[in-house]
Amino acid sequence: MNEFKVGILALLSMAAVVYMSLRVTSNQSGFGSYKPYKTIIKDASGIFPKTPIKVAGINAGRIENIELENNAALITFEILSKVVITKGSKLRIKTIGFLGDKYLEIVIVDNAEPLAENAFIEAEEGAGIEKLMKDSSEVVADVKKITTSLKESLAPEGQEPPMTKILNDVKELAGNAKEVTASLKRIVSGNEEQLKNLITNLEQFSEHLRNESDKTKDKSLASDLKGILENTKEATGDLKTLMADIRSGKGTMGKFLVEDEIADKVSQTLSSVNKLVTNFNSIRTEINAFTGANSDYGADTRAQVRVFPSPERFYVFGVSTSEFGPEKSRYYTITQNGVATDRVENYRDKNTFRFDIQMGRRMQNLSVRGGLIESTGGLGADYLVAQWGTTFSAEIFDYRADHGPNLRLSTEIRTWNVFYIKAMMEDLLISSSRSFTALVGIKFNDEDLRNLIGFFL
Repeated sequence: MNEFKVGILALLSMAAVVYMSLRVTSNQSGFGSYKPYKTIIKDASGIFPKTPIKVAGINAGRIENIELENNAALITFEILSKVVITKGSKLRIKTIGFLGDKYLEIVIVDNAEPLAENAFIEAEEGAGIEKLMKDSSEVVADVKKITTSLKESLAPEGQEPPMTKILNDVKELAGNAKEVTASLKRIVSGNEEQLKNLITNLEQFSEHLRNESDKTKDKSLASDLKGILENTKEATGDLKTLMADIRSGKGTMGKFLVEDEIADKVSQTLSSVNKLVTNFNSIRTEINAFTGANSDYGADTRAQVRVFPSPERFYVFGVSTSEFGPEKSRYYTITQNGVATDRVENYRDKNTFRFDIQMGRRMQNLSVRGGLIESTGGLGADYLVAQWGTTFSAEIFDYRADHGPNLRLSTEIRTWNVFYIKAMMEDLLISSSRSFTALVGIKFNDEDLRNLIGFFL
């Protein structure tokens, strides 16, 4: 009875996960009618099946399939029938955030003539984090030019320094002031009365100035001026030290002025970051889980994670278990009354776990892989028929020392959204051990997982 309750609880938990998956992915699946369209782009990095198609920032469809055609990516996608795509509309590749999550957006042109089904929509490329890194490199180059220009302004080679020019100008200004003084002397002659009044006024002004220039009096101009001069002297010393450090190449500004290779190193660093982000964005993950029953082994449950570091390479990590494992034999000898007798006992392990660790290569719709298959060495091949949503697989492996290799043929069919059914034929090379397995399950890719996690967070 306890096992029955545990089974009911497991089914309810799976139903809850499936329900939440439907709620999250309903805007990407078969709700409503859709129209198919196509487009061709030169670089499909970061774009995968089920990548959303948006119109005015709202999900209106998704990518169905991506194929290589004439050294370019042929993308087949579907759009809700209620969204009218007109001739002249453009498809743009956009990026979300710094890590470069991509999606496609259709800019619809106001046109009365709609676009036919399966027609091509022109794609506009050249956006995202790659363009940002390129622009950053151009900004660094501009900064390098500005610092070089500043260096030439402060200390141009083979030319007179700007400060020397300023001192020459001051000397010329003093000569002009001398000429003005001589002219003023000629004007004063014959104007003694006016000068007397001027002297009286100057005496009064001098008295006031003497009071203001008295350093001992608080709030006098002299006391205030003394503080200002002391601060100015300190600031001038700091400025002199700073200019000396800059000329000798100390500090960040000094290095920019003296060492031209600093800007080159910054550009190389940004380029390395660009490559790292691009490689990270190209990683794709796929998770699936199936449960069902085998005609000989009872209940069967299995789960796998496939990691695609690039479109043509992948790794498989998985675990599987069944109610009863394959039949095994135990040989032993008993002795009765001095007579030894050899005996064989057949038995099966219950609820044992078997593990998958494989690496593979993908060539268009065909994939080949090898490594551990259910905790034993083996090889496998998969062929995807995209228009049917079906995958055919063949595996040969052996986790039973006394039965020889197990040849397994299986078919995985997508029924709706993230739901799949799977059928497997076991031990096709051994007629006495053949069995049949029927499974149902779910499969998520990066887009499904991102939406599911975003819903809970």
